[in-house]
Amino acid sequence: MSGIHNGVQARIKALNPKALFVAYINHSLNLGGVHAASESVDSVTFFGTLEKLFAFFSASTVRWNALVAVTGQAVKRVTETRWSARHVAVKMLKNKFEVVLEVLEQLTDSSQTSETRSRPSLLLIAMQSFNFLAFLGFWAAVLPEVDDAQIYLQQRGLSVNKCAQKLCALKTLLVESRDRFVQEAIDFAKTLCEKLRSELKTRRIRRKKRMHGDKSSEVAALSQEQEIRREVFASFDKIIQEMTTRLQQIQEISDKFGFLMPAKLLDSKFECVLSHVLEDIDKDEFQMERKRHQQFVACSESEEDVSGKGPLELLQFIQKLNLGMSVPNIVILIRIYLTLAISVASCERRFSKLKLIKNYLRSTMSSARLSNLAILSIEQELAANIDFDKVISDFAAHKACRIRL
Repeated sequence: MSGIHNGVQARIKALNPKALFVAYINHSLNLGGVHAASESVDSVTFFGTLEKLFAFFSASTVRWNALVAVTGQAVKRVTETRWSARHVAVKMLKNKFEVVLEVLEQLTDSSQTSETRSRPSLLLIAMQSFNFLAFLGFWAAVLPEVDDAQIYLQQRGLSVNKCAQKLCALKTLLVESRDRFVQEAIDFAKTLCEKLRSELKTRRIRRKKRMHGDKSSEVAALSQEQEIRREVFASFDKIIQEMTTRLQQIQEISDKFGFLMPAKLLDSKFECVLSHVLEDIDKDEFQMERKRHQQFVACSESEEDVSGKGPLELLQFIQKLNLGMSVPNIVILIRIYLTLAISVASCERRFSKLKLIKNYLRSTMSSARLSNLAILSIEQELAANIDFDKVISDFAAHKACRIRL
């Protein structure tokens, strides 16, 4: 879809060179998390263990009910397309870790079947390792911040500048909290290991070192804590690197149209750079309209209300006071800026609705019925407010007229 040579992006730009491509921000942020999760072997093993834990409990209603009866909530499936599911799964496991261990130990009782007894033993060994506990503490601290950003980016009417500000805030938080998050994850793992009486072993690994002599390598003894600390740092740095690379485009677009912020547009000392604007506006007229608009706002009683808000409020202010004919180029630029889509969550929800409505048991449903049911499901807020008595009366009235004819 986003290919610069043969994708939809390239085909649209061939028809209209002025078109601006904006990547799906939620998907880009999600891919950054996927790549960070696969940066370390222990991180991959961690999420694999979570998936095995879900598969074990969901395969039997007896196991599932035993877990829910003790924890009050069920485990979630780990999926790559929805990182909110990973956040919920990690949060639940960290808060109810010891309780989940107790349930697994109970399922190893001799009264259970052979399959039920064997699988919890492997899960208990994996879940009580220092590596698993370290990544549990690490992802439990990082995933809430990423999930909060993704929920924010799914809001309707979100502009590019607000999106860039949220992502910048997330990146700044991760950079500033890098050492603290890692140290807290290591401390969390060490505390649980002491409580569970797990041992921290010292391993010997061979690391290559460049030297001018004959000796080309050396053997260094690293503790398990030092190894896992390095792997956690690698996953953390991968998240920051992915955010810097993938989200650079949205920041560039926000910077290009940054002069449309009322605080800058109404500031006579700020110089608007219009080199990136093609033939959409007349640059000379834009400068005259800017001065005209500054003078009007200065004489208006709503100066404080406009200068401290965003481009949408500025456009609403212009339309409210019928200033569109006086500043047409400013209106054009603001409309272009505000119509840049940063999320397709609404479109994806419609595909999800179609999948829920036309399932395998309704495979012979006609297109007309599917379309009508999809509209009712998608617009359920409007459908809930329909007065059916009035609809029936109108239908009966039209039917009666048709009979008389």
